[in-house]
Amino acid sequence: MIVGDGLIAKAFSKKYENDNSVIIFASGVSNSEENNPSNFTRERNLLLHFLHKYPNLKFVYFSTILIDYKHNPYYTHKKEMEDLIKSNLNDYIIVRVPQLIGMTGNDNNLIKYLITNIKNGVTIDLYDDVKRALLDVDDLVKFIDYCKDLSTRKSISVGGVEPISVVDLSKKIGYILNMKPIIKIKVKNEDDGWTKISDDTFNNFLIISKIKSEGYTEKIIKKYVKI
Repeated sequence: MIVGDGLIAKAFSKKYENDNSVIIFASGVSNSEENNPSNFTRERNLLLHFLHKYPNLKFVYFSTILIDYKHNPYYTHKKEMEDLIKSNLNDYIIVRVPQLIGMTGNDNNLIKYLITNIKNGVTIDLYDDVKRALLDVDDLVKFIDYCKDLSTRKSISVGGVEPISVVDLSKKIGYILNMKPIIKIKVKNEDDGWTKISDDTFNNFLIISKIKSEGYTEKIIKKYVKI
């Protein structure tokens, strides 16, 4: 059973749409800059509805790897949603994911922002010491396939396959588009401890799936970025 219709929901639909043993909760606030309380309330109410209606099903929720490293209303909200799940269910997996990439996605996400501005020749303001990591949404589906029967009542941190500075990320996208990004570097020190906290469950999945960190970012950018 899938809740939602965005990037994650579409990726999981083929395999899980008719699976009534698990709820893939892929709905709610996805913009990390969101500050409208009504949008947070909408996700909370929807989440509570499914928690109370299906208390005995495996529940999969997608949070963010940056939850303990950034602080604004979005990250506070995500932590509250995690706590709701933990206090109401006996069988759940909370996956704290990095930046996801696929065929669709939120127009406000980092990758679309970079692609759009590079294509349009717009100057991009980037912090020199900020890192992010991409995860192919198809690999997220494979990971849930792998771990959903192995894990219960667990939060799994996915620090990313190949953490990379946003400056280098923009350069990789520019290289693939055959366009030089116009970058204005700003100084900001951000805690990148999230790059070191991938759960053993995810690390084992990478080994079993033969997914290597080196070259992963460029590979999936080429898969999804249209020249």
